[in-house]
Amino acid sequence: MADVEKENLKNLEEKQKSRPGTGSQGKVSKPPSAGSGPASRPHSRTSPAPSRKSVSRNGSARSSAKGRPGSKISNMSGDVSDQSDNEDTQSKTTMGEGDGEGSDGYDTDLEIEDKRIEYDSTGRTTYKEACKQIGVVPVSYFLRHMQDSELVMMHHGLGPLGAKAIATSLVTNTTILKLNLRDNWLEAQGGKYIAEMLVENCYIHDLDLSYNKIGNEGSEPIAEMLQDNSTLERVVLSGNGFGDKAAEAMAEAIMSNQKMEEMDLSHNEFGEVSGELLGPAIAENSQMKVLDLSWNHLRRKGALAVAEGIRDNITITHLDLSWNGFGDDGAQAIGEALKSNKTLEVLDMSNNRISTEGAVLLAKGLIENDALRVLKMGKNPMQSAGCYGVLKGISQNPNSAVQELDFSDILVNDDFDELLKQVKEMLPALLTKTAERVHGRGGAAKDFKKAKPRADPMTKLKQYVEKNNLRLVDLFNQFDKDKSMSVTREEFAQGVEATGIDLTPDELKRLLDTLDKDGDGEIEYGELVFGAQAHQEQERKMAKTIAQDVLTALRMHIEKRGLRMWDVFRAMDEDGSMTVSREEFRVGIRNTGIELEDEELDVLIDYLDKDGDGDIDYE
Repeated sequence: MADVEKENLKNLEEKQKSRPGTGSQGKVSKPPSAGSGPASRPHSRTSPAPSRKSVSRNGSARSSAKGRPGSKISNMSGDVSDQSDNEDTQSKTTMGEGDGEGSDGYDTDLEIEDKRIEYDSTGRTTYKEACKQIGVVPVSYFLRHMQDSELVMMHHGLGPLGAKAIATSLVTNTTILKLNLRDNWLEAQGGKYIAEMLVENCYIHDLDLSYNKIGNEGSEPIAEMLQDNSTLERVVLSGNGFGDKAAEAMAEAIMSNQKMEEMDLSHNEFGEVSGELLGPAIAENSQMKVLDLSWNHLRRKGALAVAEGIRDNITITHLDLSWNGFGDDGAQAIGEALKSNKTLEVLDMSNNRISTEGAVLLAKGLIENDALRVLKMGKNPMQSAGCYGVLKGISQNPNSAVQELDFSDILVNDDFDELLKQVKEMLPALLTKTAERVHGRGGAAKDFKKAKPRADPMTKLKQYVEKNNLRLVDLFNQFDKDKSMSVTREEFAQGVEATGIDLTPDELKRLLDTLDKDGDGEIEYGELVFGAQAHQEQERKMAKTIAQDVLTALRMHIEKRGLRMWDVFRAMDEDGSMTVSREEFRVGIRNTGIELEDEELDVLIDYLDKDGDGDIDYE
């Protein structure tokens, strides 16, 4: 073996000797001894010496700005940036090959780094580059506040592409803990970008994506993200048009996520099927404490499934089921749930079509429950007898923890008052609210009247615009002297005063606070537009709420007289056409004897005349 090795070594030496001299082209040559040979050739400071071996460093400015490896949204620069990075890497590798003359070991690539852009820990560079590549205008408010612990960007009209640019820079953001993107028209695609960002961001624990028109399609990536996310503690997804398809995805998220403590799914379109999907998921979840399912369409089997989920849940303390359609069967199921549930403290069952019978059935659960502190059942057609039944159930439970009963807009009689006196001996801290009175803690019943709403400055502003046949942009241009599409709060206030719009100092301040959402002291034209749109949507929702309240009060008033809504409508419909005019309806309501303000009656008529043809059909 020794002879073979010697022969191989000899052949290798002969091959090396046969090669020409030095290593100008990377060929092997014996380095000169120290102090011998010609001086090394001068070279530019901006390029590495041939003798230098470069050591690459992780986390350069370019690579850091792109986000984490594998991110679905982080590579916003496209193929061009990828190619550039590859070329840089190849260049560094080539320059680091070979040992040149005078080399005394490894060196660093500090001279190369002198020309590199320093790492931007704020994420501003990443955001601006993403906006450039996507083709959207950077939002100055985001640039100013992207290092705050709470980022509130409501009503900025970001859209899907704006959300994509923001999501790109938030992938590696470590300062924002609360993210509020309410009402930004993100739609399904924008919701997807935010969801993909939250797969990688492990700092944001509070998220509000409400009123963004995300829809069923956009709910799926959000739900998938929630199944794996271990950081989010509070998630608000109200007003996004979620239906049965979205309920299926959200049910998986509720069942799998064991970190989220608060979830708001109100003002969506969850119906009977949705309830059957969400109910079992609620039963399985062992972390959630606050759940809001109000303003949906949970009825019949869906309502029963949700009630069964609450019965088996062991963590939820606050539950809002108001403005659904639980009815008497749902109320009975909730009563059964209260017999077993030992954690629920606050329950809102307002406006759920619960009659006297349903209230009595729910009250059976109160006889055995010793955890519930607050029960809200206002705006239900349960009448005084239903309120009496609930109070009776509490009176039969010596361990009852109830501290507040809300029977708003329900008239009660003397029998209720008499029983309440007895219950207050057992529960002296009990607060009870009814349509006419507030029975205070430790005190006698007091007359209770609805407070008049405060004057709305935005309404006055819009009335001025309409009265003078202007557009919002015309009004804004009157204030914007330098045509910068932005004015200070002082300039806006001076402009409002110059128009003669009747606003008190307090109303003017509230208007400025409403428009200056980012609090930077400037009001941009976009903020005025979004403020007007948000106000219009709020007015629509408020009108709907008022109309439904009036309709509930009307139904209760009619039932108290032993009549049905059909009887009243038939009296209005003299020709039997199942349709009455707006004026006929107005006169007919007045004839019932119920006292309604003209404004309340107008709102009710507008609500019932759904197609705007001037007639009201019996439905």
